[in-house]
Amino acid sequence: MGEQNILKVNPLPTLTWNHLMLNFANLPLESGSQVKADIPSEFDGIETGMGEEFVSFVENHAAAVRVIRAGKGQDLGVIRDENAGTSSEVILIDAGEDSQVTFYSHASEKACPGTQMTRLVKVIARAGARVTVIQSQTLGDDVMAADDFGAVVGDEARVHLIQAELGGKAAFAGGCAALKGYKADFTEETIYFGDGSRRLDFSYVTRHTGKKTTTSILASGALFGSSDKVYRGSMDFIHGCSKSKGREAENVLLFSKEARNRSIPLILCDEEDVDGQHAASIGKINKDLMYYLQSRGLTESQARQLAVESRFNPVIDEIPDESVRQEIHASLERRMNLD
Repeated sequence: MGEQNILKVNPLPTLTWNHLMLNFANLPLESGSQVKADIPSEFDGIETGMGEEFVSFVENHAAAVRVIRAGKGQDLGVIRDENAGTSSEVILIDAGEDSQVTFYSHASEKACPGTQMTRLVKVIARAGARVTVIQSQTLGDDVMAADDFGAVVGDEARVHLIQAELGGKAAFAGGCAALKGYKADFTEETIYFGDGSRRLDFSYVTRHTGKKTTTSILASGALFGSSDKVYRGSMDFIHGCSKSKGREAENVLLFSKEARNRSIPLILCDEEDVDGQHAASIGKINKDLMYYLQSRGLTESQARQLAVESRFNPVIDEIPDESVRQEIHASLERRMNLD
């Protein structure tokens, strides 16, 4: 057993009323005996969604560190995580000009031997680069899970982050993109599932500094039992980022009166010539839809699963591994039938 640490994570870019207890989250993690990771200097200072305390913890206790570099114009294809499920790992991606990189990491219940898992990914996307990062997990009910991401996006570069948080006794996740280049683009897609007493806490931030930058932050979730979820989605339009655009949207299905949902869409703006949109849709599944599905021979649990997976499938289908997609569907089916 290591030393217990309470980290302040997922901070809002600007504070709200403290009594709401939404400015940040407390994440309890145990420190191991690993030594500080050797992080190349170019990755220093990259902001992430979960914040400085989490980054410092992971970099000081990483069991695995991997650096991926793509040269100018190089296409590395799909790179699968060699250490998925490791207690603590750091992935650093330096995508050269006009290069292409897809990095995929899935942590299953069988792959994680401990009671906590932390993953940190940092990306440098240079001019014209295309980078996709996929983090998914179907961890067991005794595992504390945390996935963090940070990127610096150059001229006409594109970064796509996918996070599927579908297991663990608690799941924390975050992402941040600094859109510094002209026409830099960032897309983030999250799906999450809460059941039992699972706690879910998310924070996504985009910093627009380059001109004509674009952001799309999309989330879809389902809450059962007495699960508790906080989602923070923030877009920061900084002076000088004229003609930049951003949209964020979250859709939440509630299947229990005891489930608790809190969504915080936030737009910060110090530039006049920008377009920012945010929305949140939170509610129960349509009764007419449930009646229609059941009238076609589906049980109530099957109808619920179909309604949830119809929202999740666009993200699940982007996972480049059929066996993992099947595992995710099986995990969702089991959890919904137990609720």
